[in-house]
Amino acid sequence: MKKVFLPLFVALCLIVCMIPSVGMIFNPTTETIGNERTTELPALQNEDGSFNVKFITQLGDYFEKHFAFRPEAITADAKIQTGIFGVSNVDTVVSGKDGWLYYSSSVDDYLGRDTMTAREVNALVYNLGIIRDYAKQNSAEFLFTIAPNKNSLYPGNMPYYYGLKVSDTHNRDLVRAALAQSDIPYCDLYPVFEEADGVKYFARDSHWNNEGALMAYNAIMAQTGKTYDDYSSANVNRKKDFVGDMSKMIFPADETGEYNSYYGAEDRYSYVTDTQSVEDGYIKTSCADTDGKLYMYRDSFGNALLPFFATAYGDATFSKAFTTDLSAELGTGDTDIFIMELVERNLDWLISDPPIFPASTVSGYDAEDVMDGEVQAQAATSMYTVNYTEISGTLTSPSLTDDGELYVAVTSGDTTVTYRAFNTCKDGEDGGFCAYVPAGRFMDGEGLDISVIMKDKSGYKRLGSTKITVGEKIVND
Repeated sequence: MKKVFLPLFVALCLIVCMIPSVGMIFNPTTETIGNERTTELPALQNEDGSFNVKFITQLGDYFEKHFAFRPEAITADAKIQTGIFGVSNVDTVVSGKDGWLYYSSSVDDYLGRDTMTAREVNALVYNLGIIRDYAKQNSAEFLFTIAPNKNSLYPGNMPYYYGLKVSDTHNRDLVRAALAQSDIPYCDLYPVFEEADGVKYFARDSHWNNEGALMAYNAIMAQTGKTYDDYSSANVNRKKDFVGDMSKMIFPADETGEYNSYYGAEDRYSYVTDTQSVEDGYIKTSCADTDGKLYMYRDSFGNALLPFFATAYGDATFSKAFTTDLSAELGTGDTDIFIMELVERNLDWLISDPPIFPASTVSGYDAEDVMDGEVQAQAATSMYTVNYTEISGTLTSPSLTDDGELYVAVTSGDTTVTYRAFNTCKDGEDGGFCAYVPAGRFMDGEGLDISVIMKDKSGYKRLGSTKITVGEKIVND
């Protein structure tokens, strides 16, 4: 019996192992899963005719994304891990109770872990002030809003092993408090959702549903003062057709939908751009029923917002690009309002990758020469656009205060110009600065003297200086 069973068992194992590869001939996986990038079948030769030394590695990567029955295998594995062990098989997704899924990138916010420093919070609000002033300079109103993380509003289905929180203080609390004390036009969506009846987010998606998006839209539009349709009299069509982003990641073969509500907004506007879906990175719309011109920076939470805002303005532009070039849109001076929406878990983008537009200048200040700081700086063509030279770096100084605003004074020959710089915080460095200057103002190879000026409650101080050459990058030891 053993002589028969053992060969049969080995043969069965070999057949099972061969199914993913042999099955590629008949049933290859052609669709990407979640946020994956597509991979092409590698070639043995490079374009120049040389042998592709990475062929085996690339072939392995290709097989990993295209083997037969991949979605079914991933889904089966996820069902076992979430159903039996209560964990996710994907690092970016947290498996919660009752089939709920959360983004793992929101866990730190949920736990009150690694919260922003006072310097970072003040830098964020200060940067928003620079953005607001640029919008006003170009005749556009500005309004900022934060889309809440799902587990900030609905924590009840987070898994038990996240029950012990590090702190009761969260970035949203710190930023909202700072915004409340500032003059930044801000629409606070947290009380809007906290006071609403029912759940306004999807269980297996990280975003609000259309009901939630409509609530956010109405709150934002009410603050703009513009006449708009609040869709209170719309004929609502409710369908069970929405498959969540996180569901697609861990259950790619399961197309079970969740209920979503449709208000008819999507039928009232037209696309000016060649748009495939509301997830496209750059979209222009037109609506004959109203007037006004909107520019909106939005992240993925704006997918559901877009149809509503597209019906509220005659011309609307929606951008997802980050870092975004605001001068390309606002620089024309014909935009009525610039609305910026950013999800809670990505608030640090405003202090790591601020938007691009020409830095304003300041003059007439009296800076005390303290010179107790060390400056590292560089001036080079921006990696995002050749239209700007980016002057950036870090200041290390015992005199740097949490509420100090950093400016960068640039001396070229006999001329000194002081720019109002974004205050940045990257990789734990609190004293970062960044200013964009139109290309052509400085030439490659030109020597510049850089001084960092800080303005706080006691006035202006020159905290450090250095010499740089345009085009040279900082080399970290």
